[in-house]
Amino acid sequence: MTKYIDLLREHQQEPDKKNAKKRKKNKAGKVNASQDNPYSAQKDGDKALLENMDALLEEQETQSTQEIPDVEHDLDFAEEDGLGIKQEEAKDSHVLQPNITSEYGFAMKTWLQNMNQILLRMFTSVQNDEPINVSVLDEQLSILFDQVQTSTHVLNTLELEINAQLKSNADTHTHADLAQKSIMMMLYSIKVGMQLKLQLQELLPYVVAAMLQHLGMAMVASSIRHKPKKLTRDESKQIKQAPQKALDYLQAHNINHEQLIPAITQSNERYDGSGPEGLEGHDIAWIARLVSLLSMFEALIHFRPYRQRLLPRDAIRDIVKEHKKEFDPEMLKALIESISLYPVGTFVQLNTGEIGQVKSVHVKFPLRPIVYINMDKYGHGITQREIDLKKQPNLMIQKCMYEESIQELTEENIS
Repeated sequence: MTKYIDLLREHQQEPDKKNAKKRKKNKAGKVNASQDNPYSAQKDGDKALLENMDALLEEQETQSTQEIPDVEHDLDFAEEDGLGIKQEEAKDSHVLQPNITSEYGFAMKTWLQNMNQILLRMFTSVQNDEPINVSVLDEQLSILFDQVQTSTHVLNTLELEINAQLKSNADTHTHADLAQKSIMMMLYSIKVGMQLKLQLQELLPYVVAAMLQHLGMAMVASSIRHKPKKLTRDESKQIKQAPQKALDYLQAHNINHEQLIPAITQSNERYDGSGPEGLEGHDIAWIARLVSLLSMFEALIHFRPYRQRLLPRDAIRDIVKEHKKEFDPEMLKALIESISLYPVGTFVQLNTGEIGQVKSVHVKFPLRPIVYINMDKYGHGITQREIDLKKQPNLMIQKCMYEESIQELTEENIS
């Protein structure tokens, strides 16, 4: 299991257990849940939800027993019924080719690159104590939301492109890690928000706040953020001071965003009251409850110089097993429901030994995604083809992995 200190480090502040027992109220006053929350949740149902989290995970995994459409195909199905794509030799990259991630007439690759550059400039400006224009994120997200309203499959395209761009050999920019975290927080806050039935325009300010919640970390040296060893007392102090630095920065530059301040000040609070100020339940702002959950989830599935990242499904299991009482059960349930067993962008190995990347997921058949096959069992390139496992009952997924695992597989075969 991932060490809890890693999660604490990502949340920027270690909870003070002594203060947690005191159940102190927020100095700014108690949050009015009916005014702050974009959805209504009854606290009476929290206990039942928490108790059923494990059962919910198991239920999703047993959905493989559902009847699969009886469609007869041989293993040489690549060109039958329009399931196959144009045959061509595989490229060096394992990731889907650009034409696969630019569907629906929207250049997702270009949009995501622009968003990444905007974030890098923002974090650099914060480091240099220069003002930022938060409304730029509103504009960029509105462009994306227009596409999502046209087709929810656009989110699959977004997730594929994120996986293509966020590599282990990431951008060497000083703030590349912070921009990557913002991108991941954007993706999952959209997915969870939509699962909670929020309208996209209603969701927009919460997504922006989730993306900038760790703004203060731009004022912490990257050598500290990436340090693989235990932090010194002074380094830990700098991490803990990041939220206050962010608030000071926003105030100094007259940057007002109604959701960003609670996202920064309360994201270390925990639903069970075990956070530094002892706030619990709906006394914690809705955006802060969302950010606290997604920030931990992102920490588990993100690259770290001192450990391997977890697959999204394994990260969910870790949270449910060790920390489920710390988070809003409605939000945790929504996260579970929005994460597939085989998420878009991850790689899977079939019972034929062939390896490919998940391109799309069938909601009612989560174990039967659409897969873009382009590697043999050793990770070597083969003729590319697209397989819809819902229409291929003789094929099954045996293993899920990240791209770095494929690279290790290839290296082992060579040795």
